[in-house]
Amino acid sequence: MNRLCGITNVMKRFLLTVFALIASRLVAPAAAETVVASPWLDFREAKVRLLAAQPAVGKPVVAGLEIRLSEGFKTYWRTAGDSGVPPVFDFSKSTGLEAIEVTFPFPMIFDDGAGGKAWGYKQAVVLPITAKHTGGAAVFALKLDFAVCGTMCIPLSGNLTLEPASANPVPAAEAEALAKASGLIPVAVKAETAPRPVIQRLKAGEAQWSVRLPFTGDVAAFCAFPEAKGFLEASEFSASGDGFIRFTISGQAAPGAGGQFGPVLLTYGVPGAAYERMIDLDGAPVAP
Repeated sequence: MNRLCGITNVMKRFLLTVFALIASRLVAPAAAETVVASPWLDFREAKVRLLAAQPAVGKPVVAGLEIRLSEGFKTYWRTAGDSGVPPVFDFSKSTGLEAIEVTFPFPMIFDDGAGGKAWGYKQAVVLPITAKHTGGAAVFALKLDFAVCGTMCIPLSGNLTLEPASANPVPAAEAEALAKASGLIPVAVKAETAPRPVIQRLKAGEAQWSVRLPFTGDVAAFCAFPEAKGFLEASEFSASGDGFIRFTISGQAAPGAGGQFGPVLLTYGVPGAAYERMIDLDGAPVAP
């Protein structure tokens, strides 16, 4: 069956481009690969461990940081929203590895308990990690600083170590979490990829813009997360024609920035079908 039936030709071209990007960038352990884990580092509010596929010669090392939260607690995305603290990763004491990169699955929005909105995760999340094996024994050594939030926010810190070649394997059901996490990473869409977003400043001199993007899913489930110098948030989502969504971005520039936000990284979509692309708010024309 043609899964693109009923989608406009413009959206077909966009989705085919995105699917090609997914195929070219997705790195995940194959189902048959053995996944190993470090011991849990257990806090009262959460527990964390490192996962990794046993390394194959000539392939990137695929790993992940698994965070399981106690009932009622949340933790934060790479940008925390109105409040909270994003995690900080220090892999400087790792050996046999280079170019270690942590990526983030698409987040959710939740109340921060102080009248604002925070961006992050509830219950559990696996943050995918990729690295290049430089030879010898590959050992991940992570100093982790992160925060969890229940009725109040609590900073947590600890150290995790994992040598994938010699660590104990985890059951298949737990290993699947590592593969699934890679599929939840937003796909990077090049700025020139059509159809491009339509952005207009709603009023001259004010930090508020209308944004129109391609999207064919459930508008009620759609979220968007703009990141830039200063603070930005998206709201007022509505369908806008065949295969598009319209929403508002508003915020406040960083002190001393002269009202400018600079390049904006916009992450948007729904879990499992999320994208990110650079947009320009500063240069957007004023709406007629």
